[in-house]
Amino acid sequence: MKKKLELLDDTICAICTPSGVGSVSVIRITGPASKKIATDLFRLQSGNAPLEHRRTYVGNIVYRERVVDECMCVFFESPNSLTGQDVVEFHTHGGSIVPNMVLKSILDHGEARVAEPGEFTYRSFINGKIDLLKAEAISSLINSQSEAAAACSTNNISGAVTKKFNNLSKLGLNLLAEVEARIDFPEEELPEFNTKMILKEFDSLIRESGSLLRTYDLGKLVVDGLRVLILGEPNVGKSTLLNSLIEEEKAIVADTPGTTRDIVDSEVFVNGTKIIFSDTAGIRVTTDEVENIGIGRAKDKILYSDLVLIVIDKNIDFSSADKLFNFVPREKTLYILNKSDLYPPDKKWKLEKQLDKENIDYIRVSAKDRTNIGLLTDKLLGFGKINDFLGSTEALLTTERQVEHLKEGISNLKKALVLFNESAPMEIVSIEIREFLNNIGKITGDISNEDVYDALFSKFCIGK
Repeated sequence: MKKKLELLDDTICAICTPSGVGSVSVIRITGPASKKIATDLFRLQSGNAPLEHRRTYVGNIVYRERVVDECMCVFFESPNSLTGQDVVEFHTHGGSIVPNMVLKSILDHGEARVAEPGEFTYRSFINGKIDLLKAEAISSLINSQSEAAAACSTNNISGAVTKKFNNLSKLGLNLLAEVEARIDFPEEELPEFNTKMILKEFDSLIRESGSLLRTYDLGKLVVDGLRVLILGEPNVGKSTLLNSLIEEEKAIVADTPGTTRDIVDSEVFVNGTKIIFSDTAGIRVTTDEVENIGIGRAKDKILYSDLVLIVIDKNIDFSSADKLFNFVPREKTLYILNKSDLYPPDKKWKLEKQLDKENIDYIRVSAKDRTNIGLLTDKLLGFGKINDFLGSTEALLTTERQVEHLKEGISNLKKALVLFNESAPMEIVSIEIREFLNNIGKITGDISNEDVYDALFSKFCIGK
């Protein structure tokens, strides 16, 4: 199949709204023949007249002397349109029959084909209406599964992350100009070379790049959701805790140790943020082969979890718990002291004193009567500074593509700095700075990569 870049002169069309029951459907056309197709098929109720830019008309779509639908028609003239080409939209009656009849009429006209997934947005990008970062943000917004993820995508659509990369590019170009001036002009024609100033520019650029790179940790949490693994010995109330957190009976609760053997995943939304809880088999030394398989799966799941809740009760000594769960990284551990309803609320447990001494984070709850469950969910949202992001306009990196190119760019800068400090020829130093700028260009789409474009835009739905 031809790549989209070779198909820009095609006129394309698609139904942009979901199929099924609905009052209105939108059929979009873009490309050189858009206006001609609309003129041939659309009959204005007020009489024939040329379609004018950004005007809405009421009329009928007529095909082979038969009225297909009474609808509205909107025309956007190139280059002032969504795609940078002529665009026509028919706003027809909804459902599935009428929109498909209208689409068939357009296709039977003979000058348009059905758009590929993401082809409208691709043309917007190629024609300079949006950059690659905005295209990614649009895709993320369409696929967002939480209010926080949608807010993050909206921030990036508005240009928040583009501004960050444009600033890095500006700083990089300033640095490159300083370095290459020493190559292109004799020393006597230039001001005295200020080494401290160059080092300061290197430091500023590396710092700004690193700061942006670190936003990916939060961006991934916001977009994908917080993945929380629930671990504990058998019968300490892990499944009861899960049911209490999600407020439904999803996990089996029984007095028999080892009841949970498969991992049970549950999604909840708290203050607009998605949290994925995974309940696991009880961790203990056992000869039961099936139970050991479940324990192994639980341990494997740690690698893919952002936070691990280790559920214990008052009777467990910290040293034995620490030994049993020493495979869990401390930085992603939160101890849950369950069954607090069985003990005096105003007296500190021995276990709590031990955790305080080790400076380990914990919270006392009762999964059974939901004591402190709200406090626990607040604590979860505080993890990774998710709470700080909610309601902000902060720019966050959200894709591995952005991260990989930025990492490569930072590596180029650090190489350039080493070369500069070693008094290497400026030609060599400038090569690494240029590579940094190339990596930034690949992120924003200023450096062309057709394979990347095809992969990105194919993720869109047809009609977008």
